[in-house]
Amino acid sequence: MEHLDKKIVSMLHTVTAENTENDQSLIEHEGLNHAHGKEPFGQPLQRLMQIGGERLVFAQRHLLDERISITMPKSFRDMPIHEQRLKYPSHHRPDFIFTNDAGTINLTFKHTESPLQTEELDNFTDEMAQVVKQTQKLTEWFGHEVLEVGDYRIGYCEFMTPVWNARVYNLSFFTVLEGRALMCTFNCTDEEMVTWKPMAHSMLLTLKIESERKESNPL
Repeated sequence: MEHLDKKIVSMLHTVTAENTENDQSLIEHEGLNHAHGKEPFGQPLQRLMQIGGERLVFAQRHLLDERISITMPKSFRDMPIHEQRLKYPSHHRPDFIFTNDAGTINLTFKHTESPLQTEELDNFTDEMAQVVKQTQKLTEWFGHEVLEVGDYRIGYCEFMTPVWNARVYNLSFFTVLEGRALMCTFNCTDEEMVTWKPMAHSMLLTLKIESERKESNPL
C-alpha cells in the first residue's frame, strides 16, 4: 500500500473520530463492489430541491484557489475551528469542512501531499478499501469503485461506522489534483442516510478539477 502514507491513514481516522467500541458484526454487500453496473450512480442535481421536508438551494462552490469545484447546498456553512477540533481532533484534519446547521451532515476536502497519477487510481481505490476495512470499526460495507465522470476519474469507498448508539454513513471519494491525491468525504447520521445518500452520490458527480480555469483567470 505504497500510496497510503501515514497522513492519509490518520485522516481516515478523523472521519470516524467519534467511534466507540462496538460489537456489531460487519454486513458486507459483496455484490456491490465495482458493481453498480448499468444503474446510474447518481442523478443530476436541481438548483432547488425538496429534501427531508426542507427546501434547499444547490450552488457550485470553488475551493483550493478555484482549482476544484463542487455543487452543494448553499446553506452548508464553514465549520468553526472549535467544532473542527471536537469532531476532527487529528492534526491531519481536512482543509475544508462544510456542515449543515445541526452539524450532522458534513462534507470535507483535503489536498494531500501523497503522489498520485490518474492511471494509479484503480490500485489506490483498492488500497483505500483495504485500509478502511482494516482500521475502521465498520458495521456495513456498501462497496468501492472508480467512476468515469466526464474527463475525470473518481474513486470512492462507501460504508457505515458506529458512533455512540447510532451509525454514520460515509462516502469517501478521491481523485488526482496536480499529481497528488485529493481526498473528500461526505458523512451523515443513519437517520439521514435514506434522504442524503442519493444526494451524496449526486454531489460527487459534480466534482470538477478547475486548474485550467485558474490559469486562464489569474488572481
